[in-house]
Amino acid sequence: MRTSDAVSEVIAGVLLIALVVIGFTIVASYVMSSPLPEKVPKVQFSVRNGSSGDLLLIHEGGEELAAGTFSVLINGLERFDAVGSPKYTISSAGSWKIGTYVHLPNSAGARSVTLIYTAGSGETALRSMTAPNGFYVFPSRDPNETVDLPSPLPTAGPYGPFPDTVTTDIAPSAYCGEIDMNRVYYVKASDSTIVPEKPPLFVCDGSNDEQEINDALAIAQGGVVVLLDGHFRCTGRITPHSNTLLKGQGPGITIVEVKPSTPGGSGYLPVALREENVNIDGFSLMANGFVMVTASNVRVRNVTATSLGLDGQLYPASGNGMFFVWADGRDIDNVEFWGCKAEKCHTHGWNMNQKWDGVPRAISNVRLVACNATECGYGEPAGSRSEWITGFDLHEWQDLYYVKVLNCTALKNWESGFHLEPGARYGSDGGNIGPRTVSVGIEFQNCTSQGNGVSNYTSHFFMSGYYLSRNTTLDNCTSSGNANAGFYVHAGENSDFINCRDVGSTYGWKICKDSRNININNCLSKNNLRWALWISFSKEIAVTGFRTDNVAGYRGYQSILGWYKDEAKYQRPVTESSFAITANPRTVIPILNQVGSGNTFSLSYYV
Repeated sequence: MRTSDAVSEVIAGVLLIALVVIGFTIVASYVMSSPLPEKVPKVQFSVRNGSSGDLLLIHEGGEELAAGTFSVLINGLERFDAVGSPKYTISSAGSWKIGTYVHLPNSAGARSVTLIYTAGSGETALRSMTAPNGFYVFPSRDPNETVDLPSPLPTAGPYGPFPDTVTTDIAPSAYCGEIDMNRVYYVKASDSTIVPEKPPLFVCDGSNDEQEINDALAIAQGGVVVLLDGHFRCTGRITPHSNTLLKGQGPGITIVEVKPSTPGGSGYLPVALREENVNIDGFSLMANGFVMVTASNVRVRNVTATSLGLDGQLYPASGNGMFFVWADGRDIDNVEFWGCKAEKCHTHGWNMNQKWDGVPRAISNVRLVACNATECGYGEPAGSRSEWITGFDLHEWQDLYYVKVLNCTALKNWESGFHLEPGARYGSDGGNIGPRTVSVGIEFQNCTSQGNGVSNYTSHFFMSGYYLSRNTTLDNCTSSGNANAGFYVHAGENSDFINCRDVGSTYGWKICKDSRNININNCLSKNNLRWALWISFSKEIAVTGFRTDNVAGYRGYQSILGWYKDEAKYQRPVTESSFAITANPRTVIPILNQVGSGNTFSLSYYV
């Protein structure tokens, strides 16, 4: 082999290596000189109206955004930044993260929202949301929303076996306070027939009888005042004192009628339970009389309240409820109603609420056992206190903790049978004027709600057996023949239905308007005029062991997901949910429309 050939091969190899190195250097220089792709954060959020046209952007998933790294564009024109004006604020310190909100002041009329990331090399639109009809007012009722009901409405039943009265073997709690049961003072009505063990110390003449009753209560503080049988005619308030029991012979035997002394005078004449450790038991209240609780540690047993007077006429209600728990400047704790009834009332049977002074008040540890609300409300044209009267209105503007409703019945009330508002403290313009109310530990067991809303000829909004929202459990509860839904969940979360059933209401269950984590377990919906389940704008709904029987259906399905009367604000899909439904084969239309995202379906017919 010639030496020149060997040299040529070496030189060729060296040149090839040099070319590879040069090529790699050129590529590396280009790559290193070019910036890496910019990481753009992902954020999921919803938009709701706040107060006075303000907007709230609720962070619902994805990455945190530090204040100053983003801006918000409203209607494509008005821009909100962390500095300048208009300016956004964040409810948590320093960053917008899941569960917190961005507040955009004075955004009335907003129809579109665009979130813009500004921390990178350029601005990037992360997400846009539009609402042609305006964003959802959270979580109050929309006064412009139409009620989707069939004609004719359901009949009031009975669908049985649902009793008109409730009996219970649940014993009442002990009377509150330290009461000397041997210190007894009697009050005799003008027509009493019972002869007590010792002569009554107070004798009424049938006029202004509250005077003798209040005199007895003042002397008997720490003991018992017994109202004998007959009719007590009062024109003023009755005011028991602490550590005292006011006890009659039973509803219909001891009757207390309360009316103003002059026709047209103020009818705000309660049995005022305004001191702690007060107990009342065993009488009827008529006309303008009602029970008003404004203190803790109270027991109310065997009291029947009605707007009917002794003359058979209905008198306008003055209290928010025939049994009215009112947190006025202080919290209220430990109240029980046992065996009480509200019948033919111009106002709510029960109402729990607070006086709004800018400070949230709490009502806690309340029990209602074997109580009954029947025919509460007739509509404003017929003289009701308002157009929204319900049987049991348990949650309005107050924070509510640990309420048990056991073996109670709501029959033929104007709007809902049992009612808990979804949490807005809203002003006259519909905007929120305070934080959302707290709802913790609400339980219903063995309750019945029947025929509510069927007499509501003006077709308002609720008209349901049970209207509820958050942190509520219903166990073995029954609904029947209600004009709207048997069970209606609005802006709800963390609520369970166990062994519940609806028979003959327009809808069995209606769940809507940003509800989540609702469980329906081993429940039945039967003879519904439209759907067994109507669910939209919700997620994490778990329906297991659900049975339907003879559901009429509507829009081609026995139950429906996603549709909401073609109202853009509320017609949003159902996601991340599961449905296990068994239907009666007599109904030939499909069981459920299988739409949304992240949902699972197990649909079958009875064997």
